[in-house]
Amino acid sequence: MFFAGIISGIACIRSRSDQNEIDDPIDIYSVAKKDTMGKNIVTVSGRDPIEVRNRIAEYKIPELSFEAKRKTFYTILDTLYRLNTSTGQNIYNTIDSLNYLAIHYLKNILTDKKSLAYPLKHKMLKRVSSYDKILSIYSWEENLGVNMHTHICVFQYVGKNGEPHSVFNTDDDNDEEFNFSHSRIMALYKLSAQSGNPLYLANFTGNYGSKNYFKGSTILEIRENELFFDYDAFGGDTKYFFMNYTDGELLTTSFSYKTQELKYTFKMLNVVVATRFIFNGQIFERQLD
Repeated sequence: MFFAGIISGIACIRSRSDQNEIDDPIDIYSVAKKDTMGKNIVTVSGRDPIEVRNRIAEYKIPELSFEAKRKTFYTILDTLYRLNTSTGQNIYNTIDSLNYLAIHYLKNILTDKKSLAYPLKHKMLKRVSSYDKILSIYSWEENLGVNMHTHICVFQYVGKNGEPHSVFNTDDDNDEEFNFSHSRIMALYKLSAQSGNPLYLANFTGNYGSKNYFKGSTILEIRENELFFDYDAFGGDTKYFFMNYTDGELLTTSFSYKTQELKYTFKMLNVVVATRFIFNGQIFERQLD
């Protein structure tokens, strides 16, 4: 088996009940997909993929030092990188398990202060940080074999206690059709908030298929030692603003620290349309020309 030996020290993950025994996470291949009718298809050899992911999250990482954990994390990413070009029929089951194993390691690594001084670098990873270095996002493409280029994002932030924290945003509580957690963060900006908790504008991008794309914005808020994704960024309990575009169209976003202006510029042939917002210290207000 081509995973043999890629992670030393991982023997097994077991529940307290023998009937629910879970083996080595890299041997558990799970993925939850949706068919064209919207029904969940579970290709996990009879196992619930959510259960498998939960067991990986409970796994006690054997490496003790920052350097050792980082090395193992890079090894997992190396394997994922090789799998990106594989044509194996069961490849996406394997990728799903390795993605969640990578998330588990990365969340742990990013709570170490050494990660602030020595940011992680790997060809699979993209990293975006705010100017004040308080908030950073590590992401990589999920690569689940669909036309949508979904991304995994793990957020690192410095809390009020001065310690680094990390969180994987799944957007499980989102009751809207749009799922921000699958997007890739393009840029982070510290906002000039009137008072209260630190606020950061996050501009993101993603796609709905091979020719349909979107770009959008939201506000992330650090409350004490937690990062929240539920800020009323645009008023009226609106967390996100985003615009869709297709091949042949161009959509750009920009933000000015000086004027606190968020601008979307849409171009198609000779048509140029600008959509502007000004941050008033609490929310982004749309500007009408």
